[in-house]
Amino acid sequence: MITTRIAEPYDLSRIMTFDSFPGDRIAEIVERRMLVAEIGDMVVAYVAWQHGGCISKDYVNKLVVADGYRRRGIAQGLIGALNTVLAGRIFISTGAHNAAAVALLKGTGWAAAGQIVGLLPMEEPELFFHRDLWPEGAVTHELLVQ
Repeated sequence: MITTRIAEPYDLSRIMTFDSFPGDRIAEIVERRMLVAEIGDMVVAYVAWQHGGCISKDYVNKLVVADGYRRRGIAQGLIGALNTVLAGRIFISTGAHNAAAVALLKGTGWAAAGQIVGLLPMEEPELFFHRDLWPEGAVTHELLVQ
């Protein structure tokens, strides 16, 4: 069974065994900007975000699944759990050549928002997507502003 929860400091050592992204996972964990996916008591994936990181909107900047756990719906589950921690228009991006990530985003309701050439090596376009997220149980976003 896969469970998703907010990351805790004790998760860092396991995350570092499969994480290849630069940056500071400690800050993301302490600032509560990371969800982890567990199978049993083993962390096998995470998703992290920056508040206001893309045109002043929240930006999902990392989605990582350990090699031996890919193609099991774990990334899809983490994407689906974002509405428990984020609300409003959210952005995410991936390289145009990352067919698995592009398919995941299109298959989970993210809409194309544009691309930027020159961010990635060899002029690979960085594709941006957005999605409007609302807390579980909210019928529409108007419920949040009443």
